[in-house]
Amino acid sequence: MVNRQVRLGDTGMDLAEEPGIFTWDLATDTVYADSALANLFGLDPEQTIAGLPIIKYLDRIHPDDKPSVAKAISDSVVTGDPYRHDYRVFDRSGQIVAVAAFGRCFRDAAGNPSHYAGIVFRTNDQSQQDELSAHCSAALKIARSSGLQATADALEAILKELATPMASGIAPLH
Repeated sequence: MVNRQVRLGDTGMDLAEEPGIFTWDLATDTVYADSALANLFGLDPEQTIAGLPIIKYLDRIHPDDKPSVAKAISDSVVTGDPYRHDYRVFDRSGQIVAVAAFGRCFRDAAGNPSHYAGIVFRTNDQSQQDELSAHCSAALKIARSSGLQATADALEAILKELATPMASGIAPLH
């Protein structure tokens, strides 16, 4: 298992902060990734280094974000334009992690898409989620005291979502 507190040389970063790097061989549908990407996506680092089908990564993307991520990647493969996308993934514990991804499709000598390479990094931390929860809790108190039941109901749903690691049926990996 990957230890999230592993220090990375002299960079001062731990594995939870390190950007994940990947290469996708389009012909074999195999993504080769480092342990940092495995950590972000809640996958086994030994398997990501040896290569996994792209679907294993797509399965770890939040269901609300999957269609836009798939379209952005497809567009990048078809056009050759660079890819940049923000989305959410589920880590090993089932927590939602906001990430940003940059990638580009490379073509063979005949101009056919052959490889896709990129980097993915975390864009939020627990303190941001805690701050959001605190703001929503304060707004909930105001909504309740003001008799704004619909607003209170919406804020309660948001707070429940923030507190629930796996709201969409994706089971944590053990």
